[in-house]
Amino acid sequence: MKVVSKVIQLALLSFVFNIGSAVAMPAETYFKPIETMTAQISPDGKFVASVAQSDESQKLVIWSGVDGSKRTLIDLNTLTHRDASIRFIRWIGPRYIVAQFKEIKKGVRNLLDTKPAYRLLVLDVLGPESQPPKILEVKTSGWLVHALPGKPGHFLYAKSGVYSKVYSLDVSKLNPLNQKSSKLIRKDGGQFTAKNEVASVEGYAVRWFFDLKGQPESVLYFNEGELRLSKIADGISATAIKSWTKEGMEEEPNPDEEYGILIPVSKSPEADTYFCLDTGAEKDRTVYHCNFSTGEESVVFRSDSYDIVDLIIEESTGGLIGVKVVRDGRLEYQYIDERIQLNDEMASLLKTTIGNSIDNAVKLYYSETHEQPGRYFIRKQGQKSDQFVASKYPHLDGWLESRQYHDWIKVEGMDIPYVLTMPKGNGPYPLIVMPHGGPLGIFDHQYFDYYTQFFVANKYAVLRVNYRGSSGYSAELEEAGIQQWGNLILEDIYQTTKAVSDRNDIMSSKICAVGMSYGGYAALMMAIKHQQLFRCAISVAGVTDVNLYLNSPYATEAQSKWLLENVGDTVKNYNILKDVSPVYLAQDLNRPVFIIHGEKDEVVDIEHMHRMNMMLSKFDKDYEWKAYPDMAHGPTDNEHHVAVFRSIVDFLEENMK
Repeated sequence: MKVVSKVIQLALLSFVFNIGSAVAMPAETYFKPIETMTAQISPDGKFVASVAQSDESQKLVIWSGVDGSKRTLIDLNTLTHRDASIRFIRWIGPRYIVAQFKEIKKGVRNLLDTKPAYRLLVLDVLGPESQPPKILEVKTSGWLVHALPGKPGHFLYAKSGVYSKVYSLDVSKLNPLNQKSSKLIRKDGGQFTAKNEVASVEGYAVRWFFDLKGQPESVLYFNEGELRLSKIADGISATAIKSWTKEGMEEEPNPDEEYGILIPVSKSPEADTYFCLDTGAEKDRTVYHCNFSTGEESVVFRSDSYDIVDLIIEESTGGLIGVKVVRDGRLEYQYIDERIQLNDEMASLLKTTIGNSIDNAVKLYYSETHEQPGRYFIRKQGQKSDQFVASKYPHLDGWLESRQYHDWIKVEGMDIPYVLTMPKGNGPYPLIVMPHGGPLGIFDHQYFDYYTQFFVANKYAVLRVNYRGSSGYSAELEEAGIQQWGNLILEDIYQTTKAVSDRNDIMSSKICAVGMSYGGYAALMMAIKHQQLFRCAISVAGVTDVNLYLNSPYATEAQSKWLLENVGDTVKNYNILKDVSPVYLAQDLNRPVFIIHGEKDEVVDIEHMHRMNMMLSKFDKDYEWKAYPDMAHGPTDNEHHVAVFRSIVDFLEENMK
């Protein structure tokens, strides 16, 4: 710990004497958990509630707009001894904040399964600050479906079963946390009665949809083997809008249809329309706008690389402002720029309003740039300056400075976009070429990129190529990547690197490819095929044998079919795929490479590393390798990030001299 402490002290000292320029930053200093996961403004605009992450736990924090002070309402470490996380927060009036959290109840081997348990807590934010907050809970299984902004202290709560129902609950009647029921103390204040019933449907409801005032409009539910979407009239299911049979949902997508099986997730502000996800897609990375009455469908938003698990809706308008994704095993919130929805113009500033007071006098917005991680601000009507609330990575605020360029290069008749990020200064700088994973349906954006800024802070320029197959630009670019795994995709990366290497601020003799997953594969192939340009390569969780990858035991039937159609057929194309596999080209490699893999990787099995290790050893090549017993498909937690990127920087410094 003394050594780490000295490193951090030196880094801080260096920063003092280099204000205004990027400084070398050790992995120990740079990689820390996201501190602020999400934030919500209270209806009166006086408070902002946020979910804060630490190394050990999550906290619900309240920020005061009056004096800028912060206080912790709950710390999950003190609430439960189990592994727990806050799934969402919601204001129900200016006094109460609702938090639903999930805790993992570990089972007993061969006797009881490990399973999640969900709890809904209601916290009073106006109690004395010198005392712990008053915490109430809903013990009945279900979930909050509407916050009823026009009725403070009340909310709508759904229960699903043979008959699914929605109830209106009064916070003042709920029981304190962990209070046991008795003859005198009724569970949840005895509120789950016909008198409080707002809507019902015969069947198991999975989604309820409401207008902005909290009136039920429609419901998505299972009944008689079908998934149905029906309108609600007078509190009960009435007119059917759309239905999907189990067989139909499992069938192969119709090739004549532009999109797959679109299922509603949230109501859109427009009449009779919904925000939908494609359940038939290999990955849920796209949000669609659907009108089931007219059959109209269109793309609203595409995530850069992570699966969407839910949407973030602005309650006062019903508009889509972001998505919830799972990144590195954690739930993360990605906000959508309110000016640009589909990256038609790739701006480096993302700025969007994510909430406002009922009178619109106070707004909460989120902002990030390529060199500044996301931050939350309050803007009050009539005030010239904004109030800072919280940051995703506060330890990086003010540390990072860089230049960023977005351009295109023509390769084989197609415009290939790229993002070049560089330290501030004249250079020249060594270049890291960092192909993204996928390779299809993913893209590198121009906002804050965690790994890019780490390398830039350590005095490297970073090139990210949105090669054919990348999403985020045009259907033509994305579709051009089909069946081009080891061919034109690699040519796009090479030609773009070659063009960028001609810049005066780039050291053309010091270029290294670094990538994860498909990016790791591409990095190895750059060092094998273009040794005159690349000095080295680093592959993290990279594919080394394409046929082995296509026959992965972890792939589902749908994933295997997708790989067959988009990458290749291991029976018909075996030799072609073998010819573009690094493990069979190891003899041609004459540049140093570093191979990193997790032993728990269920996307690209660690067998890929073992095979490459064996072949590199056989031909006595210059290489290093490192396997992490507890790591899956790339680094996920802080410990792995520090270890992996510290070793990467050491390798770069040794081989880019």
